[in-house]
Amino acid sequence: MIYDDGFAMDVNLRVTQCPKCGNEQFSNEAEFCRICGVSLYNLCEGEDIYDYNGKFDHHEEHKNSGNARFCEKCGRPTYFFKEAFLLPYDDVREEYVERYLKANPTAISGNTVMVLTGVSDDNDDLPF
Repeated sequence: MIYDDGFAMDVNLRVTQCPKCGNEQFSNEAEFCRICGVSLYNLCEGEDIYDYNGKFDHHEEHKNSGNARFCEKCGRPTYFFKEAFLLPYDDVREEYVERYLKANPTAISGNTVMVLTGVSDDNDDLPF
């Protein structure tokens, strides 16, 4: 399933429109919205980096795409997810299934519903 509920990003992984107020006017150096103060980057919570002696070196945050709820590098939650600009994937998936089934009422065969929801009524693996 393609999660297309995120925000459009430019080549630098900066939103093209503020996810909170909709502002589209940013300077080239802007990291935060000039109207509402929201981050224009979907950064993750980040991770602490330690040197070879185990001493703290620095904290590193990663830029993520506009639909990322979790960082692909460290697995930590992203800013857009924590601020509820992005819904949990289960909620988005439910909405998608509901919209699909409304648009395709004849697709309510068991197979289609299983593919969309990830729920199977296949009993072939049961030992009895």
